Amino acid sequence: MSGERRFFRRDRLTGLIAIGAVGALCVAAVVFGVGMASAKYHLADVGGWLTSSKKGEVVHVNGLSGKVDGKVTLSGTAGHKMKVVQQGGVVLIIDETTGVVSRVDPAHLNVVQGVAYRGAAGMQVVSGSGAAYALDQKGSVQRLDPMTLATQGDPISLTGPLGAAAIDAKATLWVPTTANGQAANVQGSRPGQPVGVGRAGDDLQLTVAGGTAVVTDFTTAESLILGANGVQVKVKLPSVVSQVGKYKVFAPTSTDGQLVPLLAGKSLIVLNSGNGSLSSVALQLPNHQLQTPQVLGQKVYIPDASSGNLLVYDAATNRMDPQVPVTGKPGPMDAFVKDGLLWVNNPNSPKAVVVDGSGAHKPIQKYTGDVPGGSENPIPKAGGGDEGLPTPKLPVHPRLPKLPITPPKHKPDPPKVTPPNQPTNLRAAAQPDGSIKVDFQPGGGGAATGYRLVVPAGLTATPGRISADGPDYTFTAKGGTCGQEYQFAVAALYKNGDHQSEIQSGYTDPTLSCTQPDAPSGITGTGTAQGAQVSWQAPPNAKGVTYKVQVTGPKTFTQDNFSGTSLTIPSIWTNGSYTINVTASNGAGGKSASASQTLTGPAQHYPGQNAGNPGDKSFLHRVPANDSDRSNYITDFNNQSVTVDCQKIGGQFTHSNGKAYFSGKLWDYIHYGGHQGYIIGYLVKTPRQPDWQNYNGLPLWECAG
Repeated sequence: MSGERRFFRRDRLTGLIAIGAVGALCVAAVVFGVGMASAKYHLADVGGWLTSSKKGEVVHVNGLSGKVDGKVTLSGTAGHKMKVVQQGGVVLIIDETTGVVSRVDPAHLNVVQGVAYRGAAGMQVVSGSGAAYALDQKGSVQRLDPMTLATQGDPISLTGPLGAAAIDAKATLWVPTTANGQAANVQGSRPGQPVGVGRAGDDLQLTVAGGTAVVTDFTTAESLILGANGVQVKVKLPSVVSQVGKYKVFAPTSTDGQLVPLLAGKSLIVLNSGNGSLSSVALQLPNHQLQTPQVLGQKVYIPDASSGNLLVYDAATNRMDPQVPVTGKPGPMDAFVKDGLLWVNNPNSPKAVVVDGSGAHKPIQKYTGDVPGGSENPIPKAGGGDEGLPTPKLPVHPRLPKLPITPPKHKPDPPKVTPPNQPTNLRAAAQPDGSIKVDFQPGGGGAATGYRLVVPAGLTATPGRISADGPDYTFTAKGGTCGQEYQFAVAALYKNGDHQSEIQSGYTDPTLSCTQPDAPSGITGTGTAQGAQVSWQAPPNAKGVTYKVQVTGPKTFTQDNFSGTSLTIPSIWTNGSYTINVTASNGAGGKSASASQTLTGPAQHYPGQNAGNPGDKSFLHRVPANDSDRSNYITDFNNQSVTVDCQKIGGQFTHSNGKAYFSGKLWDYIHYGGHQGYIIGYLVKTPRQPDWQNYNGLPLWECAG
């Protein structure tokens, strides 16, 4: 298995580049050619760059017409495997054989600069939202200038090996780190707080969907949506995701919209990153070498490397549309979405295709020679790179195991008439009310008299029967237990001589009977004499919900599986700024929300003591140290009630009388008679006297800072 397949097995988008180069990381500028061409060329505003490995060139295609309108040749790269990163006006060409990254000037159709990255196998170059980074498998992340490719700042070290990375709408780089089961993030040249996703060694995949990061753990079959304002959504996926085996689930690194398609064997799962909803359909797919699915609008496109075609599933109608021909021959296909168009290219073939939002497609002939930069219309051009290895063959996709079918099918009577075919495209989706929506399509064949839903014991189906002409082929199953998976089949009924018979479909993917609850709201925190008190409002669909409470700040606290909506935390009694995160969860996943709160303990009242003789002064200090400002003082402090706001461990104080009782470093911040400041602890009769070395603890709080 190649390095790219091993580390970045689901990469099919231009946002992620895996470079097969070996050696120590360095950056060396490589100058190509003698300068800019004098002429300028206008390429289509809606277009995409495609590679032609056989010729060592990249071509620009007008997305509306499907016509090539410009070419750039990189000398010495014929036969090399290349990738294109295109973001706005930045076009980077990666020669995966030599490890050279070059920038194309679209206006002059030439290569203006190249950089050689000699990194570990599987290095990535990622560009998006005005940012660019180079990453290697050992964990080094180097920020780049997306225009010049020059390094910016010092490299950042993450825990390697690094998974397929991408950049979200806020220019934050997200990187799965499988060694510790986390999603690391980098903003600019600074690492952020990593997000825990799963266990160490889990199979993690990142998808930036509509600008939002979604991290999926294929080992545990869970997706984590990292939304704005600290909201996180955890979605439990069908168990088929974890059953097909490691590295056998395919998902894109980014999508234009909120839908995230996951291909697990012959099951297509579609996650909506906007609301966390989920649907799953068991498709009738060929046993071919299928590649990473792409989504455009409501349609999911699955490249089939065995046939050279695109398989098309329409999520709006729950039907398979006619296939889209790309090359019509076996071979690898690079597919990505850009400018609201789907681009599919075989880098080893002259053919490609562009698909628009309606599903219409236009064939592309990349070897056209009469365009600027082509053989019949050459321009000054530059290139670089060494002759390298031939393009590796795409590995054969293994046959996937079949899920056990339960419950057993009813054995039909021998048909006396032509029976209908099995219903197809069964799609199951959990609903917020705990029901499961199951829709399907008639399979054709003989005449059906109707359809019924085959449900597990304890569940009921509405309607009990759907007529042959529909028109809505949708059942609703109720009575399930949240967190438990269920499978369904649809039986096509038909008249078989003098009695009724039926033909059953295959079963749906295992489907949960509930969706994750909404996030809690109204999160607040208060300092009390018993400790920090946090509370929140339950989400509307809170039946069967438990909460995880995480408080971070000067002190930290975590409690899981909590059933109430208010919690007092005796271990938190330090004033300061805190972040309170509350996650509402059920068997389908969870959503979390955070709030920043300043917690301050309530003032307490105690008498003064040990203040000497009548008329003696007890000094107040600006900071908890004996040598600080002593301009404030209280006369006759003994037995007078003072207000203590908080306590602080400060400088050591020793009384001139030399007695150990009057020595300590615990100071009280008090208010009395218009005076305020720190006073040494032995002068206040607090609960834990005569210990002036340690905090009293509750009901007193520690001062901030």
